[in-house]
Amino acid sequence: MVEQRATDCVVAGGGPAGVVLAYLLARAGLRVVLLEAKKDFNRRFRGDTLAPAVLDYLDELGLADELLRTIPHTTARTFDWHTAKKTYTIARYDKTSAKYPYYALIPQALFLPHMVGLASAYDGFEVRMQAKVSQLLRDDTGRVCGVQYADADGRHELRARLVVAADGRNSRVRVLAEARTIELGASLDLLWREFPRRGGDPALSGLQLFGHRLGTIAVLNQLDRWQVGFTIEAGSFPRFREEGAGPVVAALRESLPWLGDRVDAVADPGEFTLLPVRITAVDRWYRPGVLLIGDAAHVISPVGGNGINFAICDAAETANQVVPVLLDGGTDAELDAACAEVEVRRRPPVQAEQERQVRIEQSSAKRLRRGLDGPAPVLRLVAAVKPLATLFGSLNARHVMAPSDVVLRREVPVRD
Repeated sequence: MVEQRATDCVVAGGGPAGVVLAYLLARAGLRVVLLEAKKDFNRRFRGDTLAPAVLDYLDELGLADELLRTIPHTTARTFDWHTAKKTYTIARYDKTSAKYPYYALIPQALFLPHMVGLASAYDGFEVRMQAKVSQLLRDDTGRVCGVQYADADGRHELRARLVVAADGRNSRVRVLAEARTIELGASLDLLWREFPRRGGDPALSGLQLFGHRLGTIAVLNQLDRWQVGFTIEAGSFPRFREEGAGPVVAALRESLPWLGDRVDAVADPGEFTLLPVRITAVDRWYRPGVLLIGDAAHVISPVGGNGINFAICDAAETANQVVPVLLDGGTDAELDAACAEVEVRRRPPVQAEQERQVRIEQSSAKRLRRGLDGPAPVLRLVAAVKPLATLFGSLNARHVMAPSDVVLRREVPVRD
């Protein structure tokens, strides 16, 4: 027997977009069910960099200080590119925010359950783990009116005024909604591997690149371990496998000598996790009764680490637009208009970021083919002039600006 229930909104996907949106809806007094397909919120090899503008937004909600106080994290006030001969400070963030002039690198494995815990304080919130959406429910007109999902307790039908797809780059809900994806052309791939972190390791924030002729190397501080990302030209992984571990190990030894004997554990490039970089657009973010946000609506390259920031901004704008309609019992037409407005407001900055990433990746791939380990000439110029690095940092950090919040005026008390 299929369990049947009803709620105001179903959010599919417990990534940054999904958990922040679920929190905002519950905070505003709506009934919301968050469906997460995995058994936990551990996200490996995912961006953890919260931009100053997003920290400012979380501060408006009264969340930022508690987040930074309770969750171990690192901060980055500059973006640096290291080569064997020189370090280039390409961006400085000291002018990005009066209160948070830095990027905060907070592991998603800690950030996501933290937000779910905050949402759980509201009566209208519910989370279901290992809950996989199998189909969209539709009414007689073809409008989406809920989801069917399966979890450890069986199959369930959940009726809702709105279904939000926040289930990532391989979104199941996007497929079910028959949204069309457009690949914009990625030029890079990423190889990731974890290494244990030791007490004598350098205090790296994560916003550093180490240039090498084989590819650039990123190092993310995950508190008890390092996540090391190796950027290669798209489609070149088979060649890396054929050449064996030797070149990769040599690159790591040259660029990160402090890893020492930990590099010896790399016996085969196949031990790295291949993350094919994708830059993907969707023809339209909404259909009647369903809205796509975050990576479900637009896959942003992990190069630069801004996917999490765009996802949170999508969630903020979605709450701004749909909360008044859902709380006030607005019509289906008004709800569709609210979803359309989310896309109107969020697509331009997303599209600008994706176009910028396509250009950067094309340039980076050309430099990889030439075996160059340093930044492009224009970035070397920026690094040479401190005011330019400050301006570059401000522009880069603020372009994901979260919209002003209206949900603050719709807050309900937490449960006792």
